[in-house]
Amino acid sequence: MNSSDVATTPGGVHDIQIIEDEQGMVVVGDDHAVDSWLKDAGLDARARKIRKQALQTAGEAFQTIGGLSSQSGRWVKLTKESAQQVAKYGSTGTGVLRDGGKIRHILSFEDLSKASSFANPQMLTGLAGVMTQMAIEQAVDEITDYLETIDKKIDDLLQDQKDQAIANLVGVAHMIDETMMIREKVGVVTATTWSKVSRCPQDLARAQGYALLKIEGLAKKLAAAKDAREAEGLAAQLEQDLTDWISILGNAVQLQDKIYVVELDRVMAESPETLEQHRQGVIEARRMRLHDIEAKLFQLNDSIQQSALKVRDQKVMHPFAVTHTLQTLDEVNKRMSSFAVSIGIRAERIEIEMAPRWSDAAGKLISESANQLGEGAKQLGQSAGRLSQDAAKISGETAHRIGKGATELGNSAMHGTGIVAGAVGDGVKKLGGLFAGKSDK
Repeated sequence: MNSSDVATTPGGVHDIQIIEDEQGMVVVGDDHAVDSWLKDAGLDARARKIRKQALQTAGEAFQTIGGLSSQSGRWVKLTKESAQQVAKYGSTGTGVLRDGGKIRHILSFEDLSKASSFANPQMLTGLAGVMTQMAIEQAVDEITDYLETIDKKIDDLLQDQKDQAIANLVGVAHMIDETMMIREKVGVVTATTWSKVSRCPQDLARAQGYALLKIEGLAKKLAAAKDAREAEGLAAQLEQDLTDWISILGNAVQLQDKIYVVELDRVMAESPETLEQHRQGVIEARRMRLHDIEAKLFQLNDSIQQSALKVRDQKVMHPFAVTHTLQTLDEVNKRMSSFAVSIGIRAERIEIEMAPRWSDAAGKLISESANQLGEGAKQLGQSAGRLSQDAAKISGETAHRIGKGATELGNSAMHGTGIVAGAVGDGVKKLGGLFAGKSDK
């Protein structure tokens, strides 16, 4: 970039334009000035460089805002943190950045949704299209980072898959990556380039639908588990299979997002008058696609919660199965939450409550059982007492013997219950000692 191309004010002060929409902000100006301001604002690590072709597409809009015809640009995702950082320098109208009392940069802010600088609506549409592309490209990077953390290469993951809907994902991935490479080299999406990927969305939709059905099946099986032992096996299967299925989902989302980026380029070049409607359509289609994934993950989340509640109460009967199941379900939920964040949907991290120690759970059970036995004996004694009173009304020695026997029956019931409860309690303490030295603590 020649120095003559850079708009400056007297004293070498550079103009910087900041244009915001609902997803991010574009920072435009002299290359050095933009990088310097982003670094001062703490946003340099999050900034994406805008392609030269995209800058040319939106160049007229930039010139209309600030009178700058040659630009270097960065895009920054709009988050709570980035918005707070920008607000320090002003978020509407014009602001300045000083250094030692001297003005270093003049900052011009524009809200794209309320833009008043555009006499020509097509300028607004072109800029909005570029910003939507940048937001989707950022989403692609975030999903890619997540897939790398789980170390699942798509070729390795799908090499044993027999289902055609999943197997096609490998070919689609190679074709889309090839198209993106050509786009970077050429700068535009030609009809030939577009023909390579125009039919890929159908394969991606089938792969996503298949993976969602598998996740739904896992959720239903887990919810239907009869006891802790069955839940333990299903939880282990869920932990093993879920990584595969969410990896397939992540790849499907990532590849479709790449197609959206190419698609918007194609519309800009071929039918710019329809770009705004197409852009809105892309945003809505992407929202619906992610909503389908979100709904299935919430269904699985609910099954995990219900299963955890069910098996926790079976600690005495299946001590090790319960502990292992709860630990596995907690790990599965953690993975689900990380995946949800990576693709930009709501994530609910459940805190799976672990079961108490076996001896504590058994002691509680015995205590409750003893209380129930004691209550039953008390009722039996009361019934016997009433029988004694009724017998007293009967004349003769026979009535006296009946009454005496009933009273003894009540006393024996109360005494027997105490002996049984005490003996069982001692047994629990001894058995609890056996478990105390094992992994269930």
